Amino acid sequence: MYCPKCGHKNTEDANFCGGCGKAIRAVRNTKPIFAMILALWIGGLSYGYATDWSFRWPTETIASVKTKFVSKDETELNIKKAPTVVNETKKQVKDKTELIKESLPSVFTIGTGDGSGSGFLYKAGGYIVTNAHVVAGYTDVTVKNSVGKDFNGTVIGISDRYDIALIKSEANKHVKPFVTEMKETPIGTEVIALGSPKGLENTASIGYLTGLNRDMEMDFIYEKIYQIDAQIDHGSSGGPLLDATTGKVIGINSLLYKDNTVFGFSIPMHSMQKQVDDWIDEPMSNKAVAALFNVYDDYVPESYQNSDDTSFDYEDYGGYDDSEEEDYNYEEEPETEEYGDDTEVADEKVEYFIHDFRNQYEAAIDHNDYDYIAPYIATGSSAENELIEFLNELSVKNEFYEFIDTSVTDVIYTNQSIEVYTYETVNFTKEDGTVQFLEKKKLYTVVNDEYGNYQIQQISNQ
Repeated sequence: MYCPKCGHKNTEDANFCGGCGKAIRAVRNTKPIFAMILALWIGGLSYGYATDWSFRWPTETIASVKTKFVSKDETELNIKKAPTVVNETKKQVKDKTELIKESLPSVFTIGTGDGSGSGFLYKAGGYIVTNAHVVAGYTDVTVKNSVGKDFNGTVIGISDRYDIALIKSEANKHVKPFVTEMKETPIGTEVIALGSPKGLENTASIGYLTGLNRDMEMDFIYEKIYQIDAQIDHGSSGGPLLDATTGKVIGINSLLYKDNTVFGFSIPMHSMQKQVDDWIDEPMSNKAVAALFNVYDDYVPESYQNSDDTSFDYEDYGGYDDSEEEDYNYEEEPETEEYGDDTEVADEKVEYFIHDFRNQYEAAIDHNDYDYIAPYIATGSSAENELIEFLNELSVKNEFYEFIDTSVTDVIYTNQSIEVYTYETVNFTKEDGTVQFLEKKKLYTVVNDEYGNYQIQQISNQ
């Protein structure tokens, strides 16, 4: 075939000239085909309208969602989300590790001539809670801390009805106490039991609160106690049971079920709090503590051994009478009924109260929870209003406070209140991450509530 334009010879099936590139075969007209397709589409549209077809895109139904395939992009997105869950789990484990690490310095092994148990710091000033059966019959005990150092301790409160006792250890009066949960803890809460089972100090076991309101009566009466599956054993008695989330003490580990360590029982701390506070306010004498349990017939309290009369006999004190106290050589702390009695003991009680408040106040800031300090503040007072307002403001800020020290510099008694002057140091971390060292001088106005307990009415700067 020759090109009509340039005369170049081409093959028979060529559409374009190999010489000039011009078309040498008529191009097929596609317009009739396009017109036919358009006519068919218009016809179908008209028929669909007449028969009430819907020409909308189909919507997703419940069934289609259930059977929907995941696209490649969605699959990759899900894979990227998985490490976040893993990281959160690691963070939770780290939090428990830190919680146990921070708690152990406030947990002790309590030793007597008859064996050992556990105890924990309940309030600043060296006040250690344990079980009555751990120290029954003894007034002088050994208190061993988490690093293995021994200190002297004196039992200043014990009950022959409920299985609780209180020890005072002067050497540990500046150790940070635990925060106590003041309400019943719900079943299913994750818990941590701390103590010295079988004498193995610094032992921590994790489990759950598996039962509530268990009542038992053996040597003591146990009412509405907690059932737990955290591992405890002989020697765990008196140790703290912690809420694994908040770190608060919720119970005193006390009983095993038929020597089976699969589960045990813990006395709710909130149910014993008033009794313990009463002992702090009015400690029992050595003689009263020793006479309550005539278990160790050959035991003579150390405080009696330096006296001329060492013929201590528990039978003689079965009917304990305060009028006979002057015949024996033991220490009895003086009591103060009036604010005007500016004694060393009264100053010490007020100082312990302020230190305890500051410890709880730091916990309130850390958890942004006013309940930590509510028992220390007079209801309806200016202190209550200011502290609630401060915590509300802090909840929306990224600021942190680390309390360093609080020193009571003076205590002044008036007819209406007690004025407590303090010098306080704090590390304050601002929202931009910078840390500022703060020194503050404050005045706490303290009053007594209807039960005679101290409460803060006003806090002001000096």
